[in-house]
Amino acid sequence: MLILFKDYQGEGAVRRKVVAVVVLCWCASLFGAVDAIAFDGQININAAGSKEFERLPFIGESRARAIVRYRQKKGGFANVEELRQVPEIGEDTFLAIKPYLTLSGSSTRSGGAVEQLPAAASAREIKTQPGEVRLLKDQDYYPVLQSLIGRAVFSIDLSIFLFKTTNSAHNRANELVEELIAARKRGVIINILFEKSGYDPKINKENQKVAERLQKHGVRVRFDSEKTTTHTKIVVIDRRYSLVGSHNFTGSALSHNHEASLLVDNQSLANQLLEYMRDIR
Repeated sequence: MLILFKDYQGEGAVRRKVVAVVVLCWCASLFGAVDAIAFDGQININAAGSKEFERLPFIGESRARAIVRYRQKKGGFANVEELRQVPEIGEDTFLAIKPYLTLSGSSTRSGGAVEQLPAAASAREIKTQPGEVRLLKDQDYYPVLQSLIGRAVFSIDLSIFLFKTTNSAHNRANELVEELIAARKRGVIINILFEKSGYDPKINKENQKVAERLQKHGVRVRFDSEKTTTHTKIVVIDRRYSLVGSHNFTGSALSHNHEASLLVDNQSLANQLLEYMRDIR
C-alpha cells in the first residue's frame, strides 16, 4: 500500500493534508481508479464560479456555465433543491453532487460555513473529501459505520454474510440494529441482502432473527439463494460512502477480531457496488 501526502497552503498556513491511498490490486480491480477531486469541503452555489463547479462529480464546463447562467437569471438559488431546475442538470447528476453543496455563507474552500448535517449526525460527524479512501482496521470500523448510519439522509444498502446479535450489554451488532431502526424511522430507505446458507443452519438462524426484527420496522430484506454463498461485507450510504472489507456484523468482528475494511468517499464506486448487490440472487 502506498500513501502519499501533500500540503495545501492557504494565506501562509497549511490548510490541511489530503491523503490519497493507492490500494492493492484486489481493491483497484473492484472499483478502478478513485476519482480524486481537488476540492475541499462544500461549495456555496450562490457564490461559486464556473471553475469551482467543475470540481464536482459529473460537472464539466458546459454544465458549470449553465448553473451560473441560471443563477444570474434568477438572482440566486432559494435552496439547494432548486438546482434541479437547471435544464442541464439531470436527477442522477443532482443526487451525485448534492452532498457537496451548501447555500448560505461563503464556500468552505474559502474557510466559510458548511451546511449542517442531519441532527442525528451532528455530534459524531465523519469528515471526508470526495475521492478519499480511509483504512479502518480492527475496532476503527465500528464507530465510523455507526456514525454513517446515524447521518444517513436517504438510503442505506447492505450486503452481509453474518449479522449476529446477542442480549449481552453493549453488544455492537445489537446496537447496529437499533441504529438501522432509528434511520428507518426518520425516513431513510434501507435495503439489506443476507446470506442464506445451504450448509450452515446457524448462519441462517442468526440472519433470520435480525431480518425479522428489522422487517417489523419497514426495512427491506432479502436473502440470496442457498445454492450460492454471498460472503460480502458491503455498506453503501446515500450512494456516496462505501464500506468494503472483512468485518461481519458480529460482536467479535466489531469488538475483538483483527479485521480490515476501507471507507471510500466516491459516488462512482457506490453506484458500482449497488449494481453488484442488486444482481446477486
